[in-house]
This record gives sequence, C-alpha cells and structure tokens, in this order.
Amino acid sequence: MEKVVVLMSTYNGEKYLRNQIDSLIDQEGVEVEILVRDDGSSDDTIKILEEYKKNRYVKLEYYLGKNMGPARSFLDLMKHAQEADYYALCDQDDTWLPDKLKIAVDSIKRIYSKAFLHEIPVLYYGMPRFADNDGNLLKGPKGIYEKSLDFPSCLIKSNSTGCTMVFNRKLLEIINSKTPGSITMHDEWLHKVCLALGGQIVYDEDVHILYRQHGGNTIGGQLSIMKVIKRYLKTMFRPDCIRSKCISSLVECYGPEMAKRNLDLAKKVQLYKTGFINKWDLMLNKEIRTVYFKRNLLFKLAVLFGIF
Repeated sequence: MEKVVVLMSTYNGEKYLRNQIDSLIDQEGVEVEILVRDDGSSDDTIKILEEYKKNRYVKLEYYLGKNMGPARSFLDLMKHAQEADYYALCDQDDTWLPDKLKIAVDSIKRIYSKAFLHEIPVLYYGMPRFADNDGNLLKGPKGIYEKSLDFPSCLIKSNSTGCTMVFNRKLLEIINSKTPGSITMHDEWLHKVCLALGGQIVYDEDVHILYRQHGGNTIGGQLSIMKVIKRYLKTMFRPDCIRSKCISSLVECYGPEMAKRNLDLAKKVQLYKTGFINKWDLMLNKEIRTVYFKRNLLFKLAVLFGIF
C-alpha cells in the first residue's frame, strides 16, 4: 500500500477543519500521514489539531510557524515533509471523497512505471466540485480548468488547483532544492517547475473533492458576471508584475537544468521589459499562448503596458 503524506496549511480554520481532517482519515486504499503547518492561527485551530494528534489511530503531526501566507507556508511544509511515495496538498476547509488519493495514485501508476516515477517529476491534478458553506453541491461551471499540460501555456497562467494535487518524491526534492525569490502561488510554482524540467502532468477530468466556496475564496457560480470579469481582470493586470517575477525566479533557480527551448521561452518573459523589441517579440510569439483567445489577448495587453 502506497504511503501518501498530506500537507495542510492552517490559518484560523476551526469552522471546517474537523470535517476536512475526517475526510483525510477516511481515505481508502492508501496509507495516509498528515503534516500540518499552522500559519499563526488565533482561534481554536491548534486545539483541534492537538485533539487529532493525541488520537493513536490518526497519524497527524503539526508544527507552528509565523504568518507567511499560503504560498510560503506550503513551501515550508514541503521542506518538513517526511519520506513517502507521494505527497498531496490540502486546504483546511474542503472535503475529500474517500477515493481521492487512491484514484490519484492509480492514475499516475497507470501511465508511468514505478522505476520511471523515481527518475522524473510527476504531478497529478484534476477538477474540484464546488460546495457551499454547509457542504451542499453548487452548480459550478464545468471545465473551467484548462488542461495546462505544456510549458508555454503555463508561462501565461497555470490552471492547476493545489487542493487536487498529488506528486511524487522527485518533484518534492526538486522543489526543496531551491528557494524562489518571487512566486504567485505554491500550486502554480509546482506546476511551472514540473513542466519546465520536462516532468509529466497527469490530468483527471473526474471530481474527487468538494471545494468549499465561502467568504474570501468565493468564485465561479456564486459571483455575478461583472464580479467574475472584475476579478479576472484584476488577476491579469497586476501592477506588481508578480507573474513575470515568478518566471524570473524559475530561470534563476532552474535555468541550468531546463531544456533549451523551455529556457529560451522563459527568458522571453523574464526580459520583456528590457526593451521595446523584446516586448514586441513576446507579444508576437506564437508558442506562448493558451487555448483561450481572451486570455491570450489580455496577456498581450499586459505585456504591452508592462504589467505582466
């Protein structure tokens, strides 16, 4: 039976935490160990974690850290992760279906032999199913997560949801070998690094997780059309240029290990603001594109105005 270490970052998560941990305990067909990093909670999150830690039937450990936000918190978790066959990222407020981890592991094994898994980074991710505060299913837009299976498209946007991710130890070791200066989010970073270094993506169109929508993380069907557009534009037009900074971190951390084609494309993004010719070259590049016309257009506009 394969061992999977579930990595969870918590922050004032008392409301839904027990439900999430219970769904991890109920995973079938795999050996589950849970490692939690608390990101500075002030509610009863620590008390709840301590209850589960004292339960001899539950393999849960946790440690406390300063508040760094989810991206850095998850990177820190990966550095503290114990040895296992696979690793999974976990939010504090979702519900996992009992077959989630088993399906992920089997999906990876179906495509890649066990020996091959140790040689290259492999990342599995899939679709979440939206649920409300009480765990009731919502009508979410189907297929909103593009299959970002190639490196050029993920230079624009990595449509990969961290709470669905399962990956092998090779990818963990690669991630832990470097400390990036700037990243957008931890899940996007894993996705970009995996593809940049010639890793393999396993995409699952089926749903094995209830992705709770509430408060600050509300998206999709619960937002009006105008709010969806506003949120999307805010993501695509960020004056802090965090997306190109993330690509710069990718080049700085892994440039020597990247295939020449991937490195050349990444450098086009990294250096696009160093001159009008470089900016124009990136805008007209036919490889760096997604399957969405509007996203490609917004990318070109962000490059034109120097805010990508």
